[in-house]
Formats: sequence, structure tokens, C-alpha cells
Amino acid sequence: MKKRRRKNNIGKKFFNTVFVGTYVSFICFLYLFATRVTPWDIDYFVKQTQQHTSALVATLKSQKDAFDAKREAAAIAKAVSEEKKNSDENKNPKEEDEKTTDEKILQSDTIDLIYYSQNDSRWKTTIYGGDNIIGVFGCGPTTLAMLVTTLTGNEITPNMTAKWALDNGHFCNDSGSYHSIIPNGAQNYGLTSKSLSNPSKDTIFQELSKGNLVVVLMDRGIFTSQGHFIILRGVTADGKVLIADSQSPENSEVAWDIDTIIKEAKYAASSGGPFWSVGKA
Repeated sequence: MKKRRRKNNIGKKFFNTVFVGTYVSFICFLYLFATRVTPWDIDYFVKQTQQHTSALVATLKSQKDAFDAKREAAAIAKAVSEEKKNSDENKNPKEEDEKTTDEKILQSDTIDLIYYSQNDSRWKTTIYGGDNIIGVFGCGPTTLAMLVTTLTGNEITPNMTAKWALDNGHFCNDSGSYHSIIPNGAQNYGLTSKSLSNPSKDTIFQELSKGNLVVVLMDRGIFTSQGHFIILRGVTADGKVLIADSQSPENSEVAWDIDTIIKEAKYAASSGGPFWSVGKA
């Protein structure tokens, strides 16, 4: 009985000691907080918390946007693949053979351009890199294919230039192509490439009058919501410019105001962009 009481007394003393210690520590904390923490300290802590929270929200939003873009691209690829499958099941083989050998030619006073569309059934569902298909992300390889086929006379198609671009480090996942695809691609296929560092109506028209083609990387505007390569291929009698847009045959059939092209070009481009004059060696 005495041993039990002794144990109880020891337990009570231990509990009291812990309680008193905790209480004293808490009182000390309150005292220090009241006497040492200034309004400036509190304001600084709140601002730091807000900044870290804003940064975290921005990071999460960026990751979500990237995930949504990739999911959308995958959905488009799947839909296009199903469309191709259904088309292959219903097509007339003879008619398809005739269609795929009939290339479109865009004419101008200086040069006739062999036109390729990213959405051509022969390669629109072909993987450029990762899970990115030419029909969505392949404006770079398609533009390069038009340049090479037109200026060399050799039939080089977008699926061929896409493979070259991927193998040589010019593919940019979920964004299309690095800007280097134009000057490096031109050099690879035996063409000349010159950056137009101070593009103006006169300098662009001068290059076109020589029979060269001018590639422009466009920024957000009429032609794209992100970034997109087009080709300037000729000039009309009333001073407008003719283009080749791999994503839009309709845009490629009408003349455009050169000032619109210059205004909407992507001047943050690398590799000598956003204007390159490409010609025969």
C-alpha cells in the first residue's frame, strides 16, 4: 500500500513539474512576443508568406497549363488518328493514289512554290517527337520541306524534315521547333540562309525580287496564338505580299499587307529570326 502511494506521489510530482515548466515557457513566449516582436516583424512575415503563396500558386498554374496543353495535344492526336482510320476504311485506293501524287503549286512572278500542308493525310498523324504530331506541332518541318522542295527541285516531304529535325536537336516538346530549324535546315539541304536583322518593306521585297523565299516567325495575332513559321513567296502588283502558311491553305491563296507581317513578327526569336532569307546556293 505504501509503495503504491509512493508511486502516485512520484507521478503527481512529475506531472506538476511538467505542467509548471510548460506554463512558465508559455508565459515567457508571450512576454517575448509582446516586447520583442514589432509591427514591422509581423508585416515582414505576412509579406513573405504572401510572396511564397503567390509563387506556389503561379507554379501550380503553370504545371496545370502544361498538363492541359499536353492532354489536349494527345486528344487531338487520338481524334486525328481515328479520323484517318475511318478514312482509310472508306477511301477508294485509286482515288487516294491520284490525290497523294498531285502537289499544290502556289505561283508568283518570281517563283512557283511547292505547297505542303501540315494536315495532309500522308503525315498529319505522324509523330514529330514525343507524342507531338506534325498536324499540330509541325509547322517548322513543313515550312522547311516547302523551302527545300521548291528551291532544290528534290521532293523532300514534311515527314522527312521532321525526322531530320528530331535527330539533330531542333524538336521542342509541346512547342514545335526551335528557331534554329530554319538556318540549320537550309544549310543541311544545300541552301543559303541570311538573317534580315533590320527587316523593312524594301529589304524584304528586295530579297523576294532575287527569287529568294523569306521565312517569318509570327507572334500572337492573325496567324497564330503562340508562334508559327510562314513563308513570304512573292509580291503583287499593288504592293502586297503572298505567303505560304502550312496550317492554312486559305491564308496561302490571298495577298497580305506587308506592314501586318512586320508588325506581328516574333522579335524575341533566336537563331537570327524572326526573318530569314533563304535561297539557292
